[in-house]
Amino acid sequence: MDRLFKSVLSIRELKFHVDDDYIDRLSRQYTVVLMVLFAFLVSTKQFVGTPINCWCPAEFTSSHVDYTNAVCWVSNTYYVTIDSIVPAERLDMTTRDNQKISYYQWVPFILIIQGVLSFIPCQIWRFMNKRSGINLSTVMDAAHVSSEAAYLEIREKAVRYVVNQMDRYLMAQRDHRTGCCVRVKHFVAKLCCIIGGRLYGNYLISAYLFIKLLYIINAIGQLFLLDVLLVSDFHLYGVYILERLLRGQDWTWSNNFPRVTLCEFDMRLQSRILSYIVQCTLTINLFNEKIFFFVWFWYVFVAGVTLINFFQWLFKALYWPGQIQYVRKHIRAFDTTQQREHGVLSKFTECYLRRDGMFIIRLIGINMGEVAAGEVLCGLWNNYSPERRLMSEKPGRKQFSSSGSRPTGGVRRMEIV
Repeated sequence: MDRLFKSVLSIRELKFHVDDDYIDRLSRQYTVVLMVLFAFLVSTKQFVGTPINCWCPAEFTSSHVDYTNAVCWVSNTYYVTIDSIVPAERLDMTTRDNQKISYYQWVPFILIIQGVLSFIPCQIWRFMNKRSGINLSTVMDAAHVSSEAAYLEIREKAVRYVVNQMDRYLMAQRDHRTGCCVRVKHFVAKLCCIIGGRLYGNYLISAYLFIKLLYIINAIGQLFLLDVLLVSDFHLYGVYILERLLRGQDWTWSNNFPRVTLCEFDMRLQSRILSYIVQCTLTINLFNEKIFFFVWFWYVFVAGVTLINFFQWLFKALYWPGQIQYVRKHIRAFDTTQQREHGVLSKFTECYLRRDGMFIIRLIGINMGEVAAGEVLCGLWNNYSPERRLMSEKPGRKQFSSSGSRPTGGVRRMEIV
């Protein structure tokens, strides 16, 4: 028992993966937390408060009232406007299907399902990047250590580890075959970031852009999913609310989440079966209305910013002059050597780092800061020896030049004039 308490107390903080950017965390982290909180709020109201109250006939005793509330809660109710004439007999089947309210019992489960669906693209991304040949989570953790280290020695070791891991990945994931078709594939992969693969330096960025699209489809698709689970035309619910606000009307009263409904049920009295139609107030819809009002705008916001972020990443991946300028700016800030050949820097970016290397560097800059990204980039630049340059520019060459020595992968100073 003593060890158990010590192990529990030793947990300082929860560890979160940072193998994506802050826009992705809107979906896979903040959306999931919001859905769980909303589900907890609604379930508390259901099991602790009184989610439904029915207006019963005068002859009903307290036990009859409790029974009526329970039956109308577990069964479906129907919404009829206050100015409509309600027949004394049962509603016909067509009216039931058109006016049935059957979602209020399942709102907590619907919110949990939405949270799970929002997390699925993240799991697909982690499955795909594990197949890339580099442990991206470990690299990002080491970069985090370097950015938070209080001692210079720890910082240098963490940067050296990131540089070594990236260098091995960048040099190992290459197509060493020769021929016209291989050169054509390299040329096409250089022009288009979604054609290629692990051997052509496009796998990570292509997978990441695909996951961005999944996040967008997920956010928009969940609005249409709520059409099926809640009410029809829920994907236009926010537009309806905005329209009422612009007209100066009460937006809190909506036919999608009615607060007063009708309930039909049978009650057996000895050998007779009595049918009743009672009017009920769904107080739970006061919460459901506000929650799903926020959910609609949240998913529209997430889909919008993710779409913008997708085009930003796509532009950065396709526009090589911007990539080269990014590398030049960081190397100039960390390297004392001021004389650089533009052609060597371009080859370093396009042939050695390629799009996957630039993607990892940019992820480090987004999550750990540009200082950490610059240190890793400068370490890779110092590793870029003539032998390594020859290997990266000529994919078919497997061995180093005999006149040069094999680089160790460490961070060393090398001037390229």
